[in-house]
Amino acid sequence: MMRSTLCILSVSLALGACSGTPISPTAATAPAAPSLEGTSWRLASFQTNDDGSKTLRPGSPDGFTLSFGKESRLAVKLDCNRGNGPWQAVATDATGGTLSLGPVATTRAMCPPDAVGTRLAQDLPALRTWRLQDNRLHTGLPADAGVYVWERITP
Repeated sequence: MMRSTLCILSVSLALGACSGTPISPTAATAPAAPSLEGTSWRLASFQTNDDGSKTLRPGSPDGFTLSFGKESRLAVKLDCNRGNGPWQAVATDATGGTLSLGPVATTRAMCPPDAVGTRLAQDLPALRTWRLQDNRLHTGLPADAGVYVWERITP
């Protein structure tokens, strides 16, 4: 009796020493959710879906930027105007998710005409989705009305 109890105890201790906290396969291989915080982008193009998938390009790409700062603060450059406001991006998959910008308070200087810049100033609060693809940020309007494509600004 004593001998069998000792064997069971020895086996239990040996098995216990080998066990650890199991790592679930999904936790070990799941990619980190993407984040926009700390990134800056310059406008490359606007792809509109309402008139035959026409692509519009800004006159000066460096004139239109988005910077997603810490504590959900957004800084924007809209040609000769500057602005800031809140932002929120929620990742819904490994490449993007939902987006909310603003309200964005901007200066109101009279900038030279730029079709994309004028449209961007109006569309900024309406952007609803974001996706990272090929080191570019795609921000989308509701109902497939168009997509703004941004290139990453590296420090």
